[in-house]
Amino acid sequence: METTPPSNPVKKGESSNSSRLLILQGLVPIASHLVSSQLEAFSARLSDALFKLSDQTIRPEEASNSFQAYQLLKRNGTSFYRLVAGQINAALIKEVSTINAKKKLKKAEGPQDFSLVTFDEMESKVLIRNLSQALEVNNAEILVALNIRIGNVLRRTPINIAQNPFRPDVFVHAVYQAWKEFDASPESHHLVLRLLQPALFLQLKPILEEVNEAMIARGILPDISDVYRSKGKGMDVSGNDELDQRDPYLHNKLRSIFSGQPISGNGKRSAGGLAWSGSGGGFAGIGRAPHADTVTIDRQFFNYLTSIQKSGSTGGAGQRSESGDEHGTERAESPLRQISRQAPAESLTEVDQSTIELLARIFDFVFNDPSIPDDIKKLIGQLQIPTLKVALLDKDFFFKESHPARVLIDTLAKTGAQLDAGSTSEDPLYHMIEGVVERVQLEFDEQIDLFSDVVADLEAFLQEEEDKTEEAISQPVEAALKQEKMRLAREFAEHDVAIRVETGEVAGFLETFLQEQWIRILTIAHSVKDKKPHALENALKTMDDLIWSLKSKNSAEERKELVSKLPSMLSLLNAWLNAIKWDEPDRVFFFSKLAERHAAIARAPLELSPRRQVEIAVNIAQRASERRLNRHVQNQIDKHEDEWSQQVELLSRGVWLNFVQQNDSTARYKLAWVSPKRTRYIFTNRQGHDAFSITGEELVDKFRAGLATQIMADSVVDRALIDALRDPAE
Repeated sequence: METTPPSNPVKKGESSNSSRLLILQGLVPIASHLVSSQLEAFSARLSDALFKLSDQTIRPEEASNSFQAYQLLKRNGTSFYRLVAGQINAALIKEVSTINAKKKLKKAEGPQDFSLVTFDEMESKVLIRNLSQALEVNNAEILVALNIRIGNVLRRTPINIAQNPFRPDVFVHAVYQAWKEFDASPESHHLVLRLLQPALFLQLKPILEEVNEAMIARGILPDISDVYRSKGKGMDVSGNDELDQRDPYLHNKLRSIFSGQPISGNGKRSAGGLAWSGSGGGFAGIGRAPHADTVTIDRQFFNYLTSIQKSGSTGGAGQRSESGDEHGTERAESPLRQISRQAPAESLTEVDQSTIELLARIFDFVFNDPSIPDDIKKLIGQLQIPTLKVALLDKDFFFKESHPARVLIDTLAKTGAQLDAGSTSEDPLYHMIEGVVERVQLEFDEQIDLFSDVVADLEAFLQEEEDKTEEAISQPVEAALKQEKMRLAREFAEHDVAIRVETGEVAGFLETFLQEQWIRILTIAHSVKDKKPHALENALKTMDDLIWSLKSKNSAEERKELVSKLPSMLSLLNAWLNAIKWDEPDRVFFFSKLAERHAAIARAPLELSPRRQVEIAVNIAQRASERRLNRHVQNQIDKHEDEWSQQVELLSRGVWLNFVQQNDSTARYKLAWVSPKRTRYIFTNRQGHDAFSITGEELVDKFRAGLATQIMADSVVDRALIDALRDPAE
């Protein structure tokens, strides 16, 4: 058959929800790279602003705080770069991975209650909001273009600024969070926020422009001038489920079908509206037809459908007789096709016939979906006649994802997939679905709102189960949060040691000690820093003093300082090692080696020859270069993501996975909780029982080995339409 090419082609593999999100995920490295290229200049601007403030302010406390922050940034610029880059990259990944869960934000009703908010918290929120809004104004045009393109990828063009994962607010929060992590002193937090103005902040325009260009290169709305003209540049854009916006190609195909062309045709005439006709008299415009011309429906035929519906004689999950099953066995003809074939020729128009055939294909697709239990397919099958009546009354069923009847089928399919095969008849959810279907069969005539009512009842039932799940997993969540906190504390500890080892000035035996023992101490200190910040300061200072004590002392003053510091330093060192219960023979060996080195430093000549000084400097530089290279290589290995790790990164709460058990059976679990840093995942059954926690790495391994697979969550009607219209039966 002939086909009309889509007006905005989507590349093969980019139509599914997960692949559309992968497109957006691919934009994150682009933005992160451009952020990294600006960090040195941004740090310099912030450093200059801090120094200028310390020099000009008339408040002694502010002068002291700003100068201390200036010195900290000057001495540890590289650490600040890493923190900012890491926070922004993590924030963008999180925003992209959760974009499908974002809804249009409701406008606040009435004044906000700040009675329980401290002044500092309120000031921070105001400063962040003001900076974010200023950056939005400065980059308004490029943000609108980005909103439209991202909305096009998500098939809900356009989105608003609050749904844009690259909005200025994300960058502002990430930079502020990085500074708070960089400088533990609360006094500097508001000070830096007040200094962050658009001219000082990261320059977002080139970042947003490059992201836009990357989307254009993927063929995503190269020309949006028409969208600008029709929508306006200053709008508060929101989601749209009209098919002409989500998929112009499918929209044109449906228009051709409902304008009188056979379902396999390719006409381009506009489709018709709707009016009653026949002996019973009638009226026009039940529902909202999306087109202008008129298509008539025979009242006698409609009443015939009602009689079939009331009798409940179409409960089976029909199959296309012309295709049969995979073994060539012919299956029962679809009830919808039987009606189309047996109806008097004068009672059905070409549009009616095409509507019935298209709907039959949609139900064929549902009945062939392996994720839906057979018992649920039978119940959905009982909705064929009511749905046909809806489709004849209102063609919006095919054009709008939010159509009530379409939402019901999608909800039943998605909800049914949550039931374990073999136990559906005993499940309260099954009985709820059964009651919903029975009500539609008995009560539906022309009031399409009935579908909205039963969907609301079903969603209320599911929400009750969700609330019970939240209670059931409270303890596993608490345990997982503690595990993540210790893991993050370990990562911070490793970073603290790595940046000191990278200098090349740490002796070999001391490097081993820091990486094997002192990291354990720093992990504990980081884990309690919120309650005991001085513990972390003490552990870091003890480590720095230990490293300093083993450097060459080339003056009498330095050696005198070493002798005076050693007793207290060794006392603190032993106290920390007692805390981690390091009582192994290696501890005795370490202190013996330490004493030997200190004695050698005290006995070494005070003046070194120029040649010896050069040798020492070269050795230090070589060690530093080697360690930086090793760390860079390891970072590149750690950052490598295959398709499985990307799939896990995109998982959101509420998705369902099939897990292969030890006896090769399959169990279905819901992702009930994801830790803030996405290091741990908690799965439960539908009632919140049998909860288990798994790390991100373990989950990736299960996906890679085929032991975990995600159940399709996209709209089943949407997928059915694509299947029916883009690859119709011969």
